Amino acid sequence: MCDILFLVASYGTGHIKVALALQSAILTLNPGLNTKIVDFIELIDPYLNEISQWVFMMILKYYPSLWGRFFKKTENISIDSFRHNFLNVLGSEKLVDLLEREKPRVIVCTYPIQVGVLSRLKRLNIIDIPVVSVVTDIAVHSFWLHPYVDLYIVANEMAKEILISKGVPPYKVADTGIPIEPKFAEPFDREKAFDIFGLRKDLPVVSAMMGGYGLESKLMEVAEVLMDIDLPFQGVIVTGRNEKLKKILSEKIRGKDHIKVFGYVEYNIELLGISNVLITKAGAVTISEALAMETPMILYGVIPGHEEENAQFLLRNNSALIAYNPSELREKIELLLTDDKIIEMIKDSARRIKKPDSATEGAKLILNLLKSR
Repeated sequence: MCDILFLVASYGTGHIKVALALQSAILTLNPGLNTKIVDFIELIDPYLNEISQWVFMMILKYYPSLWGRFFKKTENISIDSFRHNFLNVLGSEKLVDLLEREKPRVIVCTYPIQVGVLSRLKRLNIIDIPVVSVVTDIAVHSFWLHPYVDLYIVANEMAKEILISKGVPPYKVADTGIPIEPKFAEPFDREKAFDIFGLRKDLPVVSAMMGGYGLESKLMEVAEVLMDIDLPFQGVIVTGRNEKLKKILSEKIRGKDHIKVFGYVEYNIELLGISNVLITKAGAVTISEALAMETPMILYGVIPGHEEENAQFLLRNNSALIAYNPSELREKIELLLTDDKIIEMIKDSARRIKKPDSATEGAKLILNLLKSR
């Protein structure tokens, strides 16, 4: 049994990171609660989970424009559409079995499919449990919208206004920000951070974190650009859990002692805190973390669809630069390493729109729902 059940999905790490951030904040505020995180697609069928992740990765790697077209085509479809109705029955029986076993008092979703399934179960009076939909992108796709959601947690006021314009009552929408680890709101040890990564304190740091899902070629391009820049700096390339890519890149930069390659990094806060430049695609969690640390970003390898919307938000607010090819990437890196006015403009924007307390503020709202039960 649990008080709060988190339903996530493993299409990228962002949905899980958001759940972990909220879980951490909730347990800090109320340590006595019992919480549980369950991968919804894994619950339905482990094989389905594995094959669907592989298909998604292949689409993003070889046919990213296809994903972009699908995203745009379904962005504003009706909740009564065939697609919605098909997805809303997915895994219903197994989910009901889980809910009967765990008996959660609140359910928090960080992926849209399970939101629709739960909304249908509530409509049919099969369950009567508050549902929180945590939108893990800056844009709000139609797949997140369902009538029996009790609370939406969204990135910003723009996202809130979009939901309200689509008929969601204002009291159901909180623009507390995409939840990131509560530690992002706390001071960090800057001196220790340089030591963790073996970096000098007298040179600027250019970091690259591109996430997974078939973006190996983009990180290779980043490495080649960094190797070719003559300005004084030190580079950090993060490959995540892709050990094969880490090995390839480590070989590639051999002899370039000012560039380091790391695999999975637990010290995101420290790395973002000491980075003068972050090269990243426009994943919502990473950009929210970078904004919290006021780290100037260059967007590169942006995935069509949801990440394009995230990127446009940053560009409209002068919170990042964007590059579409290696030549532009080099130009933007050199600009941020030499132009203090551009850096200050980006940092000023980050100060204005960042939400480092997003997990704690979201946790408070979830706990309020819990008290009402």
